[in-house]
Amino acid sequence: MTTSTIVVEDHGAVRVLFLNRPKKRNAINVRMTTELSRAIEAADTDDSVRVIVVTGSGVAFSAGVDVSLFLGQSDDVSDLQGPILQPIHITRAIVACKKPIFAAINGLAVGMATTILPYFDAIYASDQASFCTPFVKLGLVVEFGASYTLPRLIGPHRTNELILSGTPIDAATALSWGLCTRVFPAETFLASVIALVTNIAKNPPKALQQNKALLRRGALAPDVATAMSLENEVLSLCYGSEENTAAVSAFLKKR
Repeated sequence: MTTSTIVVEDHGAVRVLFLNRPKKRNAINVRMTTELSRAIEAADTDDSVRVIVVTGSGVAFSAGVDVSLFLGQSDDVSDLQGPILQPIHITRAIVACKKPIFAAINGLAVGMATTILPYFDAIYASDQASFCTPFVKLGLVVEFGASYTLPRLIGPHRTNELILSGTPIDAATALSWGLCTRVFPAETFLASVIALVTNIAKNPPKALQQNKALLRRGALAPDVATAMSLENEVLSLCYGSEENTAAVSAFLKKR
């Protein structure tokens, strides 16, 4: 499964996907978007995988889009053949993923490496991580629907400051703003994330996927009555199912 830009590691039922261009601080080129999308899709269809984590190799999560794309100086022929907006495929792969998929921000997250984060189910950060959206400084504007997703994640005023200043924020600020879910010490960062999501992966796999789908649908529901109706529809399928019966039996045995 490992490719030229993505390294794959399995830790039990947890699959970790490493962005792997460390000499470029994992800057995202067209090849990486294609290979990451395929790696997510492969993990989503692999029955041995229950949870997916995306992180970076080396000291950075990602420096964002490889700026050589804008200058026509990329060293990757696939970049010269593909449109600059090709990275949109990453968001499609993340949104389409039925299994829980988490971002583990081990260091610098610039541009699209930050605007892509709202599409993950949770965002974990090293205490050495930083988040920066320097679009305005480069004469550009936000992308990946960030003008919609970021205000809903961290609030409109914080989004305004983040985008209009183009100034980095540290992990502690990101946590207080709601841009990340938890912060772990850099020395034990990946091990801490894997331990946390391994506990998630222990839950019944179908229930994991059903709850994820309901949380996504409920967030877009027009009112609570609609959300309850969606929940009841799925609950009617869960009660007495093989997975439900096995899980309840295992719970009662522990008691």
